[in-house]
Amino acid sequence: MTTPDITLCMIVKNEAKHLEKCLSSVQGIVSEIIIVDTGSEDNSIDIATKFGAKIIDMTWENDFSKARNLSLKHATSSWILVLDADEAVDHWRREQLQHLLDASHIHGYWLPIIHYIGDAPKADFVTDHVCRLFRNDERIIFRGIIHEETASSIWELPAGEIAYAELRIYHYGYLEDELQHKNKYQRNLALINSGLQLQPNHLILRYALGVEHYQQEQYHAAADVLLPLLADVPTQSGYASDIYLKTAYALQRCNRQQESEEVFHAGSLLFPDFTDLLEGYAALLLEQGQLRQARHFLQQALKSGDTAHPYPSSSGSGTYRTELLAGRVCEKLFLYPNARKHYEAAIQFKPDYTDTWKQLVPLSLLSGERLSLIALTRCHIHALSPITLGYLVPAALNARDFEWLVTLSFASQLPLAVQTIVQAFLACTQQQEGAHTLAPLEQLLHNPSVLSERSSILGYLWALSCRAGDTESAMKWLISISPYRPGMLTIHHIITSRSDIKPVLPDLSYAMQLLLQVGAWDSVLSLYRQSEGSLFQWCKLPQPLYYGLLEAPTPVKKQWCSIYLSQTPHYNASSDCAEWLLYVAIACSCGETPKIAQSDEMALGRIGGTTAAVGLSYYKLILAAKAYPHGISTGQIPWGLLVRSASQT
Repeated sequence: MTTPDITLCMIVKNEAKHLEKCLSSVQGIVSEIIIVDTGSEDNSIDIATKFGAKIIDMTWENDFSKARNLSLKHATSSWILVLDADEAVDHWRREQLQHLLDASHIHGYWLPIIHYIGDAPKADFVTDHVCRLFRNDERIIFRGIIHEETASSIWELPAGEIAYAELRIYHYGYLEDELQHKNKYQRNLALINSGLQLQPNHLILRYALGVEHYQQEQYHAAADVLLPLLADVPTQSGYASDIYLKTAYALQRCNRQQESEEVFHAGSLLFPDFTDLLEGYAALLLEQGQLRQARHFLQQALKSGDTAHPYPSSSGSGTYRTELLAGRVCEKLFLYPNARKHYEAAIQFKPDYTDTWKQLVPLSLLSGERLSLIALTRCHIHALSPITLGYLVPAALNARDFEWLVTLSFASQLPLAVQTIVQAFLACTQQQEGAHTLAPLEQLLHNPSVLSERSSILGYLWALSCRAGDTESAMKWLISISPYRPGMLTIHHIITSRSDIKPVLPDLSYAMQLLLQVGAWDSVLSLYRQSEGSLFQWCKLPQPLYYGLLEAPTPVKKQWCSIYLSQTPHYNASSDCAEWLLYVAIACSCGETPKIAQSDEMALGRIGGTTAAVGLSYYKLILAAKAYPHGISTGQIPWGLLVRSASQT
């Protein structure tokens, strides 16, 4: 197939780092390359020449349009494609491209450009649309000394029309190292301010100034520039929607909540299918506690879906990010099944979305949906990164869900050291009653491949020795742990000799997790009994551990409840509410009737908000059901989920 009749036009200065990638991406789809070089001192020209480019030298005059238009004058093809050196096209097909060029009534095309942001490409991104593919017509020119554009000149043509084409361009210039390397912010700011000195009311330049402040997270400055633009910008302009979004968000970040809500509301009326704006509005309403309104706008956003065309957008909008936010709102409304569906939908869109797994895992465990969680893990196991697995493996350990842990251990991308420790852990913990060999874990101490995890191995050896009641062995491993965690010596003294020394809270929390993971229940109870006055609370531990505790043997749970009541609970903070709800959950799971003094009940109602009100209502139902066992329901929400809600408050 013949090469499309397109000239690639570029302006370049010291772009050797990117230029070859850019020019390689257009091989076979452009028939000519024109490069205006504004003073390169690296080997950019050599790279361009290798690809057959025609080089035009030009002195830089702080005017992007002037340089762009010089490149257009040298183009000989019927169509022009404009790229920057830090951009690349996304595998455009010549057949698709030729079909677009053959449309006789079209003068130009909006192309989606994907701007990668942050520290690494192909992670987070924002999108917008630029008219970068257009006819070679002397009337079509760039305008603007910065953020230059051709659309306005096309629209001035008789029947001038710009269509949308799904031809993606990737832009790497907003990655953090690129911004630092080129100091684009200072350069752009200088150009914009010089332009505004000549044309103080120029809409595009004022918009560009606000955007520069916004991208630097200078939200006060951005809001001051962007807010007045709303009265001047034509609604049908290509950037009005973006001004509404950025203005509302900047105002929100400046704690100008009322103004932010007004802008979000006005924007949602003008652009009712603009997903990013609807999601932002919902986030503000959630922050204000307007949960039902927030859910309404999130449902509207999910209905709109990914609106990268025709609006500017960002990664996850209308898909995984919006589903996650919708799940969080549903949880606050106690709509737990709906929340789980939103989280699962988010994972279907983006399996390796760690933030969603962090919400879905405890929700699934505490709502009795662990089998669905395991099935979902199996479905996406090969898509999970070491970062996501770094959350899931400890979660499975804390939940004492060994079936789920086995599933996770088969992930080939799990670091070898962790995989080895998990397999040895399973070999030690899944023994028959009375068998207490520590050999699988002990052998790892001589394995150089797991040297970085030595403290974790020693911790498990100590906890397993506690489970076996082997005091001598436990002390041996404890001495080995002390260089890594000196405070563990205090923990051991508390367990074995009822020491009056109060442990440091991080060490106490760490030890409690280890002991629970291996099922060292006697040590768990002993440590809990001695923890009074240490500010230790179970509700502050990772939430999957609640499930592990709720699945403990019934005698253990009964003793746990007895210890909780013996420690004279106080109800002064929201965490005290979560702790009481955990007590009720454990009591109900082992057939005990929970208790609370009337004065404490009143205090709990004052500090606990809606979750405490629901919990206390269910508590009354429990008491009523005990008196009238055949006529009273005890509630529909699992107690574990109420604990989760209270601990997140």
